[in-house]
Amino acid sequence: MILARLSRAIRQQNWFAVVLEFVIVIAGVVIGFQVTEWNSQRKAVARADILTARLIEDLRDEQWRVEGNAIYNAQVSDNAQRAIDALEGRRTVDDETLVVEAFRATQIFSFPIIRTTYEELVATGAIDLITDSALLVAAVEYYETGSENLSFQDRDRTYRHAFFRLSDRALYDALSANCAEPRTLGIGDFTTLPEILDFPCDIEGQDEAIAAMAERLRSTPELLPLLRQRAIETTIESQSQIYWRTLFAEILPPLEAAP
Repeated sequence: MILARLSRAIRQQNWFAVVLEFVIVIAGVVIGFQVTEWNSQRKAVARADILTARLIEDLRDEQWRVEGNAIYNAQVSDNAQRAIDALEGRRTVDDETLVVEAFRATQIFSFPIIRTTYEELVATGAIDLITDSALLVAAVEYYETGSENLSFQDRDRTYRHAFFRLSDRALYDALSANCAEPRTLGIGDFTTLPEILDFPCDIEGQDEAIAAMAERLRSTPELLPLLRQRAIETTIESQSQIYWRTLFAEILPPLEAAP
């Protein structure tokens, strides 16, 4: 249609009409490109909003993991120290209390780092879509630091294995079922963290096994150096989370305002 009018105008030497048709064609092309660009920008903004929200959600879960790691390891350390004090005669406790505290000193906070969104951002080259510079810098620092490799805990779990060697299977199963962190513990549930490990627990039907285990604990002097190491390494692990706690507090909304 436009080409037909343009040809007719040229034949008639109607240069005004020729110029007008060219202007219409060029304007149509420009508008078409502009509409395409607007749509691309709109889609990019929408995708950036989705990825930002997902990254914040992952980091909120990581904030829970860091908080849990700090509290959990502090409680492991406290149990180890209480067991040490009992074994060295600075406090008097019954057999079950000693066994439970010695068991809880073996425990490990083992929730994996949640990095799905960050890895997608890096793999797809979409990381530049995150316009919140503070959020992006914090995410890169956190995920690229490899905090799991900075742990001071004994990777051979020497004390844990020493406890295994002293325990009966049925007693250990009862301790694991009743005195470890709740099996229903959910990532993101901050309300469960204050008593994640230190809560009342009772072991029923294991009186003889508890008495025998307590005697083994008291008569195995090699256990004390391992318990001392456990008390210190978990204290360090707990205190090392202070930096990440501060980082998350700076980039994420306060917990009270979190959805």
